[in-house]
Amino acid sequence: MRARPVAAEPSALVTEDQLDLVIQVLTAATQGDLEPRLPAMICGPKVEQGRVLVNRLLDIVDAFVRESAVSLTEAAQGRFHRTLLERGLPGAFRQAAGSIDSAHGALAAAHRDLVVQAESRQHIVDRAIEVSGHVAAASTELGASAEGLAQGARTGVADADAALATVRRLEESSARIEEAVSLIRHIAGRTRMLALNATIEAARAGEAGRGFAVVAGEVKNLADGAASSSEDIVGAVATVQQAAQEAGEAMSAVVMAIRSMEAEVASIALAAGDGDGGLARMAEVLSAEIGQFADLG
Repeated sequence: MRARPVAAEPSALVTEDQLDLVIQVLTAATQGDLEPRLPAMICGPKVEQGRVLVNRLLDIVDAFVRESAVSLTEAAQGRFHRTLLERGLPGAFRQAAGSIDSAHGALAAAHRDLVVQAESRQHIVDRAIEVSGHVAAASTELGASAEGLAQGARTGVADADAALATVRRLEESSARIEEAVSLIRHIAGRTRMLALNATIEAARAGEAGRGFAVVAGEVKNLADGAASSSEDIVGAVATVQQAAQEAGEAMSAVVMAIRSMEAEVASIALAAGDGDGGLARMAEVLSAEIGQFADLG
C-alpha cells in the first residue's frame, strides 16, 4: 500500500509577497547593493534556514568586498600595514583573502625596492648635477684663462712683428752702409791715384814741388787709412747683417709659434665657451636633462 504524501503546513508555504521580497534583495545584490537583508518571515523552518543562509552569504560577500577595498586602497597609497582579515571568511573567500594578502606583501616589497631605487637615483642625480655645475664653473674659468692667453698671444705676435720689422730695417740700414763704404772705397782709390799723380808731378818740378809732394803724401796716407777703415766697416757690417739675418729667422719662427699657439688657444676658448659645442653649454644641457630624469621618478 503506497504512502500518501504529507501535505505541507500552510505556515511552511512562501507567500508571493515574501517571494517578491527575496527577489528584491537578490536583485539588489546582483546590482552591487549588499546592504538589504531578508527580514524574518512567518514560514516553515526550511524557509527560515534559507533566509538565514542568504543573509549570511550577503554578510560574507559584503565583508569580503569592504575589507578588500580598504586593503587595496591603503596599498595604493603606500600603506601596506593594512592586510585583509581572514577571520570569519570560509572556503574560497579565505583562500582569496590569502592571495590578496600575498599580493599585498609582494607590493610592499616592490614598494621598498622602488624607494631604495628612487633614493639611489636621487643621489646619482644630485651628484651628477653637482659635477655638471663644477664642469660649467671650470669651463667658464678655462674660457677666461684661454681668452687671456689668446690676448697675450696676440700681444706677443704684435711685439714679435714689431721686432721683426726692426730687424728688417737694420738689414736695410746695413745695406745702405755697405753702399756708402763702397763709395768711400771708390773715393779712396781715386784719391790714391790723384796723390800718386801729384807725387810724380812734384818730383818733376824738383825743388819747387817738394812741398806739394809732402801734401800729396799726406793725402795718400789719408786715402790708405780711409780704405783700411772701410774694410773694417765692411767686416762689421757683414757681421751685423749675419746677426740680423739670424735674428730675423729666429723672430719669424717665434711669430709662427705664437700664431700657432694663438689658434690653439682660440680653439680651447671656443670649446670652453657658451656656444652650442662649448663645455659650459653642454654642462647646462646635461644639468637640464638630469633634472628631467629626476622628475620622471
